[in-house]
Amino acid sequence: MVIPPFVSSGFARRRVPIFTSILGLAALYNILCWLLKDSNTWLRPADEFCKDDTSITTDTSGVTRCSRSDLFAFQVASAVMQLYMGGMGFWTWHVSKKVVTDIPKTPEGRLFGYLNEADMLLAGTFVYQTFDFFASMLVPEHRTAVFLTHHLLAAFTAWMSLEFQMVHYYAVFFGGCSEISTAFLVLCDFDVYFPAERGSFWGIIITFCQVSFTVTFLYYRVIGWWHVSFQLWSDVFHVAKKGRIEEYRPGKAWFLYCFLVMDFLLGALQVYWFAFGILPKILEILDE
Repeated sequence: MVIPPFVSSGFARRRVPIFTSILGLAALYNILCWLLKDSNTWLRPADEFCKDDTSITTDTSGVTRCSRSDLFAFQVASAVMQLYMGGMGFWTWHVSKKVVTDIPKTPEGRLFGYLNEADMLLAGTFVYQTFDFFASMLVPEHRTAVFLTHHLLAAFTAWMSLEFQMVHYYAVFFGGCSEISTAFLVLCDFDVYFPAERGSFWGIIITFCQVSFTVTFLYYRVIGWWHVSFQLWSDVFHVAKKGRIEEYRPGKAWFLYCFLVMDFLLGALQVYWFAFGILPKILEILDE
């Protein structure tokens, strides 16, 4: 496989499906918000999410209702993209294994080689993070500095990877496999917003998702993340020492170094989440 020193804009090549997908997610979100705005029976939110006056209405008979169709719509739109990215990552990394069959097994191959599935994943990541950034501004629970900053940085990284056609091998794991755990988290969060009765069939599904989220988070976002990161750092230092970055992507060395910084920060954040967010909840459940 010959890796050319000049590549055309990957973002320009994917711009039509990218903007079409963003508009599609926005349409899905708004349609669900409108259709379910008066729902208060099967889609009853937990009391803690009904404190905002804008979510509480009183009908002509004097009955007070709480509607959080925005939370439901946000979760559905997120689930669509997370299933796509997690499924694409799982298939490419574990099933077809194209990351090792279609990309040269060298530092240069992993950093500068091309893989169509990775290209599609990067486009999907940009779509998801861009939509999430703007949708989060409409949902109070997601309108936080941490969430908004994360969406911006992730969208920027995906955009640059797509534009410069770099780190395709690592995009499959970081942008695809890591979302496998998030697909389970969507349903777990849904149960937080719209609690199910314990012991019901839906409650059993939620319990399965909670266990699956914990296991896949530990496997992909903690253990696997640092294992793959070690190879990433080794590859970048290797090509930098050999002067290969300027040979393959002239003037783009800054992106690889920024990618390393993002990798470390996100990896550290996920260890923090697991140690101080997920693990205490597991211990709390075991003590019950």
